[in-house]
Formats: sequence, structure tokens, C-alpha cells
Amino acid sequence: MIPSDNGGWLVDETPPFLESAAKLLAVLALKERTGYKMLQDNRQRTYGPPPGWDGPPPPHGCELYVGNIPRDMYEDELVPQFERAGQIYEFRLMLESSGKNRGYGFVKFSNEAYRAIQQLNHSEVRPGRFIIVCPSFNNCRLFIKPIPRHVTKDHILEEMKTVNTCMQTHTHTHTHPHTEL
Repeated sequence: MIPSDNGGWLVDETPPFLESAAKLLAVLALKERTGYKMLQDNRQRTYGPPPGWDGPPPPHGCELYVGNIPRDMYEDELVPQFERAGQIYEFRLMLESSGKNRGYGFVKFSNEAYRAIQQLNHSEVRPGRFIIVCPSFNNCRLFIKPIPRHVTKDHILEEMKTVNTCMQTHTHTHTHPHTEL
């Protein structure tokens, strides 16, 4: 819709505020239908856990990364896709500060999640738009630079163990293209 000279609207396209309102109403209708809680905080919106859930959350292996989500697609369209694969414990959609989705999220199932990968990885959610569904991994990485040439990998690991005794290490050495080895 576009404002006309006489104060009305020309039907050409939907104004953004109406699109946003329609999406919000659709997400609220999903919440009402399922009884799940929703919380928006720190640039993410969390849908879950299921109503009446009693006990600890499912283990990390039940969480999947969902990528390549169309930027105008929200829980009202995504959750029904994932419900076909099993009971959703939690769906987290990453958002921009404006409230638009960032194109990725995480879904945690109440039990095993591999059926969702098989059913939904590379599935078409809109014409020509295919989502990526794969296991989620902790993103606990530490980058240390610059490191003087005389310091060895073993020395760094020993120093780090003084701070954290249960650290797992996976080291990758990247050198500057002009560094002589």
C-alpha cells in the first residue's frame, strides 16, 4: 500500500509495519496453539521448553544448527517443519537489534535429533530456498596472538592449564605469509 493524495492507500505493496504486525500475530498464534513460552533476550528469541516439562534439559547432542533461513521467516513457519521430526524442547532464532531474523537458529529436541537432519537438511522452505540442518557444536574457541616466536605450543598449553585444569585442546597453527619457519 502506498499513501494516496486523498489520504487513503493505493494497493501496491504492504507497508512494513503491517507485515511486522502480521508476523507478530502469527508467532503469538503459534505460542497460543502449543502452550510453549517465548522469551526475547540478547538478540535471540527462545521458544520453549514444552509446557509441563519436568526435569533437566536434553543433552547437547539433541541440538541442531539451522542455517540459510529466509530473513522474513519466523517460528510460526519454522516450528511446524521441525515438529514433524519429533518433540521440540527449544527453538532459538537469532535476531538483529531491529527484530529481523539473522538467517540462522538452533533447535533442541527432547530426545534424539538425527531424524530431523535426515528429514530437513537441504529441504526447500520457500521456492528456491533450502535450509541447512546439522549438529550444533559448542563454539568455545580462544584465539591467542601475537605469540613470540620463541614460545612453544607445549609452553602455551602448560600456562593455560594453570588457569583451567579440565581444558580440552585442539590447536591450529596459522602463520603469517611472510613468516619464516
